Amino acid sequence: MSVVLRPFLAVSVLLVSVFVAYSLARYLSEANEGVLNADSVFRLTGLKSLIALEVLLPIALYIGFIVGLGRLYSDWEVVAFRASGISELRLMLPALFVALLVAIATAFLSLELRPWAYSQLYDTEAQAEAETDLTNLSTGQFHTLSSGGRTVFVGDRDGDDAEMQRIFLRRGDVDDLEVVSAERGVLHEAATGDAHTLELKDAVIYKRGTEGREMLATIGELTVKVPGFEPDKVGYKTKAAATADLLVSEVPKDRAELQWRLSNAISALLLAGVALPLGRTRPRSGRYARIVIAAVIYAVYYNVLGVVRSGVEQGTLDYLWWAPLGLAVLLAAVILYQRRTGI
Repeated sequence: MSVVLRPFLAVSVLLVSVFVAYSLARYLSEANEGVLNADSVFRLTGLKSLIALEVLLPIALYIGFIVGLGRLYSDWEVVAFRASGISELRLMLPALFVALLVAIATAFLSLELRPWAYSQLYDTEAQAEAETDLTNLSTGQFHTLSSGGRTVFVGDRDGDDAEMQRIFLRRGDVDDLEVVSAERGVLHEAATGDAHTLELKDAVIYKRGTEGREMLATIGELTVKVPGFEPDKVGYKTKAAATADLLVSEVPKDRAELQWRLSNAISALLLAGVALPLGRTRPRSGRYARIVIAAVIYAVYYNVLGVVRSGVEQGTLDYLWWAPLGLAVLLAAVILYQRRTGI
């Protein structure tokens, strides 16, 4: 068991560390722009890392199997066990037990922890957006906030940072769009923090309603209400929906999300199965002899899985099981070939 467990744990720590560093760098850049505070940065990084475990653990198991089993074969240990009357199947049973445990953990992560983590993530993003202060946003660049389709641009600030120049505000979507721009503006913060006002000078406002009606106006002085510290309601999000709710949904996006959650544990077992024949290297050929082939198989599999998942979301396909089924067929073909050739 330790033959595959040690490389699995080592690769898991490495992958999680890399992902945490990547997420932290991303959110720190948003904090530097004034969009996020320190608490939100670390909370969002932790939640993203929890969500990523459902993919990182199967990858680590896959690599751990190939490296660990490759060592057994390349160092002649399998040959020694055979000479002692111990079959390969008996040697693989502890490794398969590890694979089963990882698959169960992956199922829990996908079916239970994933929706909870996404729910917390959406709430944290909404709270962070509500606490975003226009006086803290860095100047000279666009800031896209997570909810409401909001985009903010402040060209420059004067004095106490409440006076701004070259202001651009956008909210809504294609069917309900509002864009406001002005040369100058002054932000007046409310004492309670729940609603500020932004006084704009020489403002231009463009609105497009749900029926396609458009309005363009130039206003000398315009007062805009700026949301304060009350976060918007997140509403229904497919990724945050409970698995029980997805089971009864007929919406294509919900069905794709449910099948994705169910496929992660199956993918963990299939990848572990693929790693078994890939780990059967020739003696003295090196434990990393087939790592390139393994990487290609993994990349192709997850790209195909992503494409099929998009098809289910768009309603062009009913199921995403084509990708796991294809991997299972490949595994069966490789095992059959090795049994016939003795490789």
